[in-house]
Amino acid sequence: MRDVYDVAIIGMGAVGTATGFLLTEFTNVRSVLFLEKESSAGQIASDRRTNSQTRHPFGGELNYTPEVMKAIKRYSDMIPSYANSKYGRGYDIVRHTKSGMVLAVGRNEKEYLGKKFHDTVKPVFPNAELMEDKEEIAKLEPYIVRGRKPDEEIGIIKLQADIVDFGELARSFEENALQHQDKKIHVKFNTKVKRIQEVSEGYDLRIRNGGSFSARYLVVSAGSYTLSFAKQLGLGGDFVAFPVAGKFYTSPSVINGKVYTFQEEGVPFAATHADREWDGAVTRYGPTATPTLMFEKNRPDIKEFIDNLDPVLLDTVISKKAIRNIMIKNIAYSLPGGGRHLFWKYEARKIVPSIPYSDLKPAPEFGGVRTVGINKRTRELKLGEFTLPEVPKDGVNICANMAPSPGASGSLGIAYKNVAKITKALGLEFDDEKFTKVFGKLPVV
Repeated sequence: MRDVYDVAIIGMGAVGTATGFLLTEFTNVRSVLFLEKESSAGQIASDRRTNSQTRHPFGGELNYTPEVMKAIKRYSDMIPSYANSKYGRGYDIVRHTKSGMVLAVGRNEKEYLGKKFHDTVKPVFPNAELMEDKEEIAKLEPYIVRGRKPDEEIGIIKLQADIVDFGELARSFEENALQHQDKKIHVKFNTKVKRIQEVSEGYDLRIRNGGSFSARYLVVSAGSYTLSFAKQLGLGGDFVAFPVAGKFYTSPSVINGKVYTFQEEGVPFAATHADREWDGAVTRYGPTATPTLMFEKNRPDIKEFIDNLDPVLLDTVISKKAIRNIMIKNIAYSLPGGGRHLFWKYEARKIVPSIPYSDLKPAPEFGGVRTVGINKRTRELKLGEFTLPEVPKDGVNICANMAPSPGASGSLGIAYKNVAKITKALGLEFDDEKFTKVFGKLPVV
């Protein structure tokens, strides 16, 4: 007789492992199966080398509305609560930086920054400050001011920024889930799911070596491959995946925290920012967001690319001016030879005016691929995470999480929403009191 788990989770990044942690720690679930194609948790999008290590939102993404900022902030605030609790690893997961800011250069950007400060940032971050005095700015980030033309106007929104090792966070979630020896909690690494099929007792998961597993409820949090898995089950037909590669440059360490730049309206990718690396060894600049044929860094997948082909992809990039312009610009930054010089001239020196060209180096060891969902009917690019099915349906015991940036920041919030659906579908109990002792007020589902 087939061994059936209560819940199977495909993908052990921050979202998948957070879901497993909340299930095992705060519900009476009896069995959970984790499936991961890599050799350990947090190795793809959650690895700190593939993302900017930012705990969103810290107020630096000016394309967010106050409503979106509030929602992401509530979820991301759960990370330090976790890291500093008995479950977490404190400094190994979250670190405070010496500064955090959004930089505006020139009168037009300063005016825009001021408007966004009052309309968008201040309502969510009451301790944020608008600053224009260069001497005061230099106390926070000396290299922002050093070497800048005397008549060049700048302004900043001063914020508090944290950096997070999301890979370590994922591994911590896994470790805590495995503590429950009274439950059947199994982790299968180097296990790639090839096919999902609906069966009478739930879902049958076929893996690459010919084996299979079954579960009553299925959580898919497989990064760029989530939409492909969802479509196997008749979900997500209105969406197409838009994979975007983020690449970085580095210099010697000159930035104390995080310096974000002017964010273009209508673009679901962060503008170039400069970040202190986790160990402080270098300053990282980027990302340059460019379309890619790959769904994971340095791993071409021709079949997935062909299956995902849709006229909407090209039409969206061409028809939306803001998207088209930033794609063209970032493609130019990625060109061999001249790309580095263009990035140095127009992006790196905007943040650090005195940076020598010789100090700016391509950093192939950093960066990764994020997949943005595009609604084929509306041509809308989804900003951040969303879950399929978008409207829960009776008998459809699936949560398929699309969670590009800032998905990892909201991993515990996304997981909480997953668990709320799972407990309802499987008739499980959730320990609200125990949860609020760690995380405070329950998130809105």
